[in-house]
Amino acid sequence: MIHRMKLLNAFFRLIRYPNLIYIALSQFLLQYCIVVPVLHSQGVTPSLSWGGFWLLCLSTVLIAAAGYIINDYFDINIDIINKPHKMVLDRIISRRWAMAWHTILNMAGVSIGFVVATGIGQIYLGFTQVLCSLLLWFYSTSFKRQVLIGNVVISLLTGLAVLVIGLYEKQIYESFAAMISPLGRRLIQVIGSYAIFAFMISLVREIVKDLEDMIGDAKDGCRTIPIVWGVKPAKRLVYGLLLSIVALIVLAQLRIATLGWTWAIVYLLLLVQLPCAYAYYLLRKATLPAHYHRISSLVKLIMLTGIFSMFFFKLLL
Repeated sequence: MIHRMKLLNAFFRLIRYPNLIYIALSQFLLQYCIVVPVLHSQGVTPSLSWGGFWLLCLSTVLIAAAGYIINDYFDINIDIINKPHKMVLDRIISRRWAMAWHTILNMAGVSIGFVVATGIGQIYLGFTQVLCSLLLWFYSTSFKRQVLIGNVVISLLTGLAVLVIGLYEKQIYESFAAMISPLGRRLIQVIGSYAIFAFMISLVREIVKDLEDMIGDAKDGCRTIPIVWGVKPAKRLVYGLLLSIVALIVLAQLRIATLGWTWAIVYLLLLVQLPCAYAYYLLRKATLPAHYHRISSLVKLIMLTGIFSMFFFKLLL
C-alpha cells in the first residue's frame, strides 16, 4: 500500500499537477466568467455545452501532462545537476513506464479533442490538439536546446491554452464572416488580451528559469539565451517583457475605466502591475540560482492573479 502511494505521489509530481490545475482553472474562468456571460448578455447560446467544455479542458490537461512527462524523459541529465532532489524518473518511475504514460495520455487527449470538435461540427479543430502534442514532443527533443525557439514555443502553447476556448466558439467565426460583429469583436479583444498576457508572462518565466538552470543546461549542451547571449542581455529581454506587460495592462485599465470598473483597475494595479515591478527589482539584483528561483515563483503567482482577474467580468457584466 505504501509503495502504491509512493508511486501515485511520484506520478502526480511527474505530470506537474499544480500546473495542470492552473491550465484547467484558466480555461474554466475564461469560459464561465467571460465567454458565457458575454454571449448570454446578447441572447446567444455558447457553442460548447457544459459537457463539451469539460471534455475540451480534459483534452488540454492530458496533452499538457504528456508534455511534462516527455520533457523530464529527455531532461534526466540536466535534472541530475539542476534539481536532483526533485527527480522522479529512474528513481521511482522507470523510463519505460514514463514513455508508456506519455503515449496513453497523448492519444487520449488528441482523441477527446476530435470528439469535441466533431460535436460542434468543426472537426478540423481537433488538429489543434495534434499540433500541441507535436510541438511539446519537438520542444523536449530539440527546440528547448536552441536559442529562444524553445522559450517561444512553450509560451505560444501557454497562450494557446487560453485561445483554444475562443477557437471552439462559433460566434467568432460567424463574426469574421459578417465583417466582425460587435459581439464577436468583444470576445476577440478580451480572449486575445488574455492570450497575449499568458504568452508574455510565460516567456518571462521561461527565460528566468533558463537563468536559474544555466549550469546544468550548459553541461548538457543547451543553447539557451543566457548561455549564448549572456546573462545581462537575457535580463534586459525580461525587463522589456515586464515593462510591456505593465503597458498592456495600462491600456486595458484605460478601456475598462470607461465601464466604471474601478475595483478591477485597483486589482490589476495591486496584484499584477506592482508584482511585475517587484520582479523587475529582484531581477536587477539576482546573481544566484536561488534568486532566480524566487523570481520564477513570483512570476508564476502573477500568472495566477492575472487569470483571476477574469472574475470581474462575471461580477460586473
